[in-house]
Amino acid sequence: MVAALGMFGAGCGEPSFGEMPALCAEGGACPEGYDCIHGVCALPGTPVPITVGVVPYLRGPDVRMVPQASGVLVVWETYAYSDEGQRFVGARVAPDGAVSPRMDIVGRYVADADSLEPYFDVLPVGGDRVLVAISAPSLPDDPTVEPRLVTYRVDLPPQGREDQPAAFESAWPKEERLATVGYGAVSFPKLLHHGDRVELGYVRSRTATIDNNLETVAELTVFSMQEDGTLFAPEPTYHSARAKLPVAVGVLGAFRVSTGAWWILDNERPSALLLPDDGGAAEVKLGRLAIPVAADDASLTYIEPSARQGDKQPTDPVSGPAGLRTVAAPVMGDPTPPVETSIGALPGLRDTPRPAWIGRDGAKPILVTPGEAVDAPEIAVYLVDPASAEASRVASIPRLSTRSIGALHAVLTSGKLFVGWLETDETSATIRMAVLPEPEPPAAP
Repeated sequence: MVAALGMFGAGCGEPSFGEMPALCAEGGACPEGYDCIHGVCALPGTPVPITVGVVPYLRGPDVRMVPQASGVLVVWETYAYSDEGQRFVGARVAPDGAVSPRMDIVGRYVADADSLEPYFDVLPVGGDRVLVAISAPSLPDDPTVEPRLVTYRVDLPPQGREDQPAAFESAWPKEERLATVGYGAVSFPKLLHHGDRVELGYVRSRTATIDNNLETVAELTVFSMQEDGTLFAPEPTYHSARAKLPVAVGVLGAFRVSTGAWWILDNERPSALLLPDDGGAAEVKLGRLAIPVAADDASLTYIEPSARQGDKQPTDPVSGPAGLRTVAAPVMGDPTPPVETSIGALPGLRDTPRPAWIGRDGAKPILVTPGEAVDAPEIAVYLVDPASAEASRVASIPRLSTRSIGALHAVLTSGKLFVGWLETDETSATIRMAVLPEPEPPAAP
């Protein structure tokens, strides 16, 4: 049966479970001395990852994970050119590792099968309701090439009743069309809970005459909504961004602070745009491939990943330590670059997949990463001192797989750390997860 399991993994693109003797139905029969753990016959106590979903193909950016009242909701999409067609689907994972039946989150969305796959973001807004923002290229019969943007209001069934359908509807009266300098220049959307409202950030591009020259400019477009997704005003606000940087980018992150919000634009050549609540905007250019992880009114903290090697592509090897850096908040109207400081070195880690960082009040932040290898056999969990960058490894998650990691997410809720990742190869993609107790500092010697 060992050979049979190995052949199954190699032939069907399933995870490789090494010397474990067989797959099994949850709770089903296994050889003597083995338990059925998350669908695999394994020795009692073996930390077998949970399989959340398996699809023929899935890109890394197309998986999201958000907290629920108990556990987490994992959301991913199927594509217009797939057998299922364009859908946004998901499943809940409980603190005990139980996976719910798959639900249609947004079960009807029209996308062009011959074009770029849609981008999306998910935000829980209370109870069983989430908002889903979707951006996509125009359709073949559209009279314009301007990208499409819309937000859906989704009411999920109560936990434990995932066999019931979710209720979803457009929260906006119509799709918005955003300016673009060329077909296919679609931005990642990003939802942010901002006090008693929700904001949606999107980068649009357009041409403008500057000093008698026609130039391409980028603007952070911010839609302000009620918590049910209803727009406060029909028109968004626009903020100039990406000075002397590429403009065909997306919104990769956002941080709410006491006096406003930081918006993170692009991943290859990122910048951060600070929007105070009382008006104005100021932008700071970040280091190449910088991964912002925390912010307050005075500064932004980011990870400088290990250096890419070879052709310096996202999937190429990396080498050397990573670093933790901080940059002061830019001053409105001051062209002087803000002060940037190195906090210290971190263990080596990749920018792709991006590591997960969880800040905690009164406790050290949690850093989750596969380290330097895209096919690392384990995922490491660290506690990081934000003042010195000293990192203590407090847990390791064996993947029991040799496939590449396409994306990594982590959520702390219900007293548990949920770590989810996407594994891919030429034949399929699998969303997997491990559930750990909330990490504690290692005991003093």
